[in-house]
Amino acid sequence: MEGLSVSSQSANESTVQVEAGLQDGGGASLWSPYCNEDLMRGGEELCFEELRAERYNQQKQKEMEEKMRHLKEQQEQLSQELEEKKRLLLRKSQQISNVDQPAAALFRILDESGSVESAGKSAPSSDELPDDVFLRPDEKGLCVRVQFPTRPDQNQQQNQPPAQPSRAERDHRAERDHRAERDHRAERDHRAEWDLGPQENVSQPKKQLSPIEEISVEAASLISPGELSGSNSSPLEQNQEQNQDSWSRAVDPCDPEVRRRLLERFDITSSPNLHPEQRPLPAVEECSILDLGGDTFFIRSRLLDRGSVSIFRAAAENQSVFIKVERCSAPWDFYLFTRLKENSPSADRPALISCFLFEDGCITVYRLPGDLQLTVLADCGLDPVCVGVKAVRLLELVLQLHRRSLLHAGLRPGILASCGTVATRDWLFPLDWSSSLDLDLQKEVRTVQQIPSAQAYLRLGLLQPADPPHTVDLVGVAETIYFLLTNSEMKPEKHGSSWTVELDVFPPTWRRFFCSLLNAGGRSSISILSELKDELSKFYL
Repeated sequence: MEGLSVSSQSANESTVQVEAGLQDGGGASLWSPYCNEDLMRGGEELCFEELRAERYNQQKQKEMEEKMRHLKEQQEQLSQELEEKKRLLLRKSQQISNVDQPAAALFRILDESGSVESAGKSAPSSDELPDDVFLRPDEKGLCVRVQFPTRPDQNQQQNQPPAQPSRAERDHRAERDHRAERDHRAERDHRAEWDLGPQENVSQPKKQLSPIEEISVEAASLISPGELSGSNSSPLEQNQEQNQDSWSRAVDPCDPEVRRRLLERFDITSSPNLHPEQRPLPAVEECSILDLGGDTFFIRSRLLDRGSVSIFRAAAENQSVFIKVERCSAPWDFYLFTRLKENSPSADRPALISCFLFEDGCITVYRLPGDLQLTVLADCGLDPVCVGVKAVRLLELVLQLHRRSLLHAGLRPGILASCGTVATRDWLFPLDWSSSLDLDLQKEVRTVQQIPSAQAYLRLGLLQPADPPHTVDLVGVAETIYFLLTNSEMKPEKHGSSWTVELDVFPPTWRRFFCSLLNAGGRSSISILSELKDELSKFYL
């Protein structure tokens, strides 16, 4: 029988052909349109989905192998760079160790003729390096030679002909010569400025300097000629002292970390009135309750709010109490108040102080024994007699501070407390010591310019940068008493060479009072305070 075939085709369909035929055996056979070999895996035939999954996995495996190869190349490159850095570091460390030598062997002091005046090393040997540095003599005729250690390859280099410098080396030398000439002109101008006169022994032609010499010449500017010769202060030495003063001024003497280190010298934590608290600083607000050391305090009002420092008026068991809260764990107020009370008569130290030291701050509590009253100096009225008495007490307080080398540096009515009764002698003491200094501990504070709270007085011109530190308290006394007399801020005026304040309605005693405080000159603060206390005591005590 003739074979039969059917086919259909369109633009979006594939062609399928089916053929059937009769074979000699009378049976029928079918021909598959796909390649059976691609579908077979061993004795098992895969479907199309399995075949696609197999191809996808093969492609992902190939991409993964390519990525691993790329990462391995990067790792090898980084390892090579790391080894190169290690070699460079090792080479530099060896170079540094080759020039390491005791400082005593590096300097020699010579006179103008070149002979050794005093030495940390014997006379120069024949194998001395040409890189030894000869610093110019000062006006006393002394100079310094800096000798650098012998290089291991020096002997070999001496037996070899000198190598011709490369172009880069020649350019470097030309630039170095230009810089050396510029430094020479600067030095000449500097000597002319100080009027030191010509230096005949250094007017020789300038030799070519090596890089080591250039560094040494620059370092020589830090050496004071007075230190080398043992003579009195020279202009260069004075300049060095000015630099040291600038460095001291850059360090804030009121910084909490500075105070913490100062207090480490004392066993202040052993005081029975200092109570460590193993917890964070509690929140303190007006009209709230505060529990400290088994006592309960009712917070009435806030007297001072200055960032990390607050002072509150409080009450405990019908007693007036002042509480200072600050976010600083150094008990500076407690230390200075204790210093103020030491060796004082019992009548002059009735106030009690206790300090609670927390993890991130401290709370200082001021209270009075018995029926004594505790008030703020700002509550004093405008009665001139009352102000006169308070002025005497304030002068006594500052005298006690200065005699103990303490500086308050922040006197004003709002932070001064008065304790006592009508029948007893009252006593003043500060509630806030944030700006205060202990000059026995902080000996580097030598001028008023180093005190942060004095900067406003310096800008006004009322104080000069070189004035002694104690003058800031003299101005503080004047500001405090002026406010009590007038209920207004003091505005000093300069007439000629003296500072005055407007006090037309007050007796001459007060004008002399302010004139002495604002024009201290070079007088001792203790002398000025003592004279004013004696004078006011005649009128108001």
